[in-house]
Amino acid sequence: MRRSPSPAAPLRAAPMSACSSSWAVPVDSSSRWSPLLRAGRARSLPGATLLGLGAAGFALGVTDPGTAVAAATGGGVVGILITFVGRGTERGLIVTIRELRALVVAGVMALLAAAAITGPVAASRIDPAIAALAYFGFATAVAVRFGAIPFHVWAARVADAAPEVGLPLVTAWSPAAFAVVALSWTQAAVPAFVQPLVAERAIIVVIAALSIVLATAAACVNGDVEHVVGYSMVADGGIALLGLAVLDPSAWAATRTWLLAVVVTKTAFAAWAAALHSTFGTRKIAELHGWAIRSPVLGLALLGILVAGVGWPGMAVFAARATLIDLAVQAPFGVLLLAAALAAVLYYARLLLIGVAPPGDVVLSAPERPTRRQPEPAARLPRARRRTGLRRFSRPEMGVLWQARRGAIAAAAVLVLAALSIGVAGGSFGVRAAAEAPPPAASTEPGAEPSPEASGESPAASPV
Repeated sequence: MRRSPSPAAPLRAAPMSACSSSWAVPVDSSSRWSPLLRAGRARSLPGATLLGLGAAGFALGVTDPGTAVAAATGGGVVGILITFVGRGTERGLIVTIRELRALVVAGVMALLAAAAITGPVAASRIDPAIAALAYFGFATAVAVRFGAIPFHVWAARVADAAPEVGLPLVTAWSPAAFAVVALSWTQAAVPAFVQPLVAERAIIVVIAALSIVLATAAACVNGDVEHVVGYSMVADGGIALLGLAVLDPSAWAATRTWLLAVVVTKTAFAAWAAALHSTFGTRKIAELHGWAIRSPVLGLALLGILVAGVGWPGMAVFAARATLIDLAVQAPFGVLLLAAALAAVLYYARLLLIGVAPPGDVVLSAPERPTRRQPEPAARLPRARRRTGLRRFSRPEMGVLWQARRGAIAAAAVLVLAALSIGVAGGSFGVRAAAEAPPPAASTEPGAEPSPEASGESPAASPV
């Protein structure tokens, strides 16, 4: 049997586009654990980010689906362990155990499916009931990893317990790599099935639709900024699930385009939430009236994130969303689901309207912008430095400067991420070429049943 090419070789560099959001997170002073553990928390997130990116890159680079699933699952497990255990609280430990349980269950389901069907030849020879169960198990595992409804409870706990900038690591980057592995397995093996899997695909579409509608509604009414970010990731994961419900090669490019855009855009959104919290000291939307007036750079960044997250006709992300919904859901339900997906503009608009409202007490009490430091008198400077006007800052002074300017630096970094997300959502940086790479070729081993695409048959109809 000929080995398929890497399931997502063009996407190996995709996780690196979000690495600039790996900022240190302040230490939880209320921790009851040892000081060493509390001090290590601020240093744990960059390490978790690197491990998560490495695991995702390895999962996207190997050809064996079982190995890829193990790598994607391992990256998620390491990310949760480092990100949550470092919080040093009893509640953080409980959340960690529950999240590990969800990840392990999803990983085992995917591993069993990958072991049952290793390629088109095995899919054509295996019992149809087992083949259908393997497909449904793999798709359900992806739904669990994205926190899709009704598997969203663990994702809600993540939004409560995780640091803002660590949220994409667990709910976007690792699940996206897991979804690409599942998509490559589906495109290579499922077309050789002898049955259309209508019931199984319909269930996946229903789960995806519920995730899109209910998570978007929750993001529109929730009063916590971090919860808004978390629910928006659940809704975007529902769009990705539609790609697994469509046994059509045309869904390959659309799904990968969507996943690339989601990873970058939600990283920018989470970084924006972290910068907002750091600047004003609260995550409650009701207390953030006037935040955009006090921090115009963050307001401009959120506007860019809105454009990247919702899209505009002609942008790659807009076309990908419309394609997946059109392939998975028949009219008129497809039109309604597309409208629900585009309703994401409402929670972005809500945050922007709160930002331009008259500033509230919490926003007004935020520290003022620091004034420029006065230069030292010339008498205190060495003679060589009097002529140049230069001065040398000591390490404590540099720390003071960083503390004074970190809000402006964070806002500028978020603005850069927002610009990057617009470029990716528009199809720049080689996104279109990477996403349009053909799926793994089916095996031509003698005795294998030809796939519908290879035999010239029309693809399976929409399950809903």
